Amino acid sequence: MGLDNVRDKKLLYHLTKLSNMEMIISQGLLPRRYLIEKSMKFGDVADPQIIGKREKFKLDQYIPFHFHPYSAFDVAVKNTYSDDKFVYICIKRALAEFNGFKVLPKHPLSQQDCILYDYPDGMNRIDWDTMQKTGATDEYSRNVKMAECLTDKGIPAKLFQCVYVPDSDTKKYIEELFWENGITEQPPYVDMQPKWF
Repeated sequence: MGLDNVRDKKLLYHLTKLSNMEMIISQGLLPRRYLIEKSMKFGDVADPQIIGKREKFKLDQYIPFHFHPYSAFDVAVKNTYSDDKFVYICIKRALAEFNGFKVLPKHPLSQQDCILYDYPDGMNRIDWDTMQKTGATDEYSRNVKMAECLTDKGIPAKLFQCVYVPDSDTKKYIEELFWENGITEQPPYVDMQPKWF
């Protein structure tokens, strides 16, 4: 699964520490601001400087998703926290469209004015040719590849399409968490994708 035809793919991707999954599966995936206001502890991977800028644009009240699992953010986080395990929570793009998610066509901090577009308009504004170009590391390409789809609503775990994990032990652990929380029907699926980690 690469970046070919990324515009026509079906999923959105949210990277999180494995240690967060117990809370996420029981409480749902929640915006950062909500977690902090409710004093809910979570494994944080965000760069404090970037968080400050996101707060300025009020983006901390949204849950961010990327359009593929290969963004510069994902690579940086996995390198910085190389001793931690991570998973990708995926939802269907159709769910995002139906629920009025917003779209940022480029990384929000690359823009003077951070404009959140309605889903259809935002999708049309993404430079998909650049998004799927491999090996491009110039600033513009990096920012396009970090385009975001965002929601200010909590997402119950039963609405996840799948969780991608690095290995069989993690797969078993996530499946048990779903089971313990009464989420016994598929989706969500739990699939191994070791090359992403």
